[in-house]
Amino acid sequence: MVSSSDQETVLVIGATGRHGGTGARVVERLQAAGRLVRALVRSDDERAQRLRESGVQTLVGDLHDRRTLLPALDGAQSVYVAYPVAAGVATALANVASVIHELDSSPHMVINSHGTGDLDSPSGISREFALGEELMVELGVNVTVLRIGAFFYENVLLAHSGAIRETGVFANCFGDARPAWISATDGADLCVTALLEPQAYAKSPIVYAPGHERLSQQEIADIISEETGRDVRYQYINQEEWTRQLKAAAVHSGGLVNDAMIQHLPTHARTMADNTTIAARMDTDPSALAAASGRPPLTFRNFVRQHRSAFGALTANA
Repeated sequence: MVSSSDQETVLVIGATGRHGGTGARVVERLQAAGRLVRALVRSDDERAQRLRESGVQTLVGDLHDRRTLLPALDGAQSVYVAYPVAAGVATALANVASVIHELDSSPHMVINSHGTGDLDSPSGISREFALGEELMVELGVNVTVLRIGAFFYENVLLAHSGAIRETGVFANCFGDARPAWISATDGADLCVTALLEPQAYAKSPIVYAPGHERLSQQEIADIISEETGRDVRYQYINQEEWTRQLKAAAVHSGGLVNDAMIQHLPTHARTMADNTTIAARMDTDPSALAAASGRPPLTFRNFVRQHRSAFGALTANA
């Protein structure tokens, strides 16, 4: 039996994140693999308490307060970072790199990032992620940046489930574009593979990981209709109108929809609809996802089945 002193400690930053919840999945997989998990959380709330009860060492801190990162990073052999679609990621990553340098350590860091990351992206968040990540590489941090080239299914839930429940119609500016999609669970499993098997991504510090399936908004509407027993329709609106709608929805989102996301999603949707995007990597490879998780990747159809009530299902479960 391996003693706790011999087990590798993995610091998980973003363990209580709500959008997608990749951190929770990463914690679960790491514990199953026998790692000691330490979590940095911003609030000592009921989510932090649940982590403690599951055996996770939980520390309260903030990526924007460098002083709180020293005890979190001290002794960690690996680090997982899931930063939300929100401003401040470049400063946050710079703080992490600074503390690693002060501790004179070399943990393997895995960053859960976006396939849209690019210094010339039309999205401010995509530019900032790219800047922070490339800074980590230039500073010599032992880092694997997984730029997942797909939108999370959870974005449909976050941005459109309310309208679907209330009116049966959802609107955005993706038009006829068919970007790649993936479940947050499968995205998390890709990151766990990078943490547990770093040699798998040793060729480059920045890796473009694939999604699962390409879907248009009309195909999404058809699947939701079939799985909920409702007539769900997609409506195209321009970027300005979708931005206005997201701003209105942000008031009731509890902070899940923020200014950065409001600029990010419609910007990339429009460039994909216009076929003018220069940065987004939107590849699909279900076999790679299956290899990372040991099971078939989750389809959007099965995702909808898991969240039928959120989409206002009228029919009983099959």
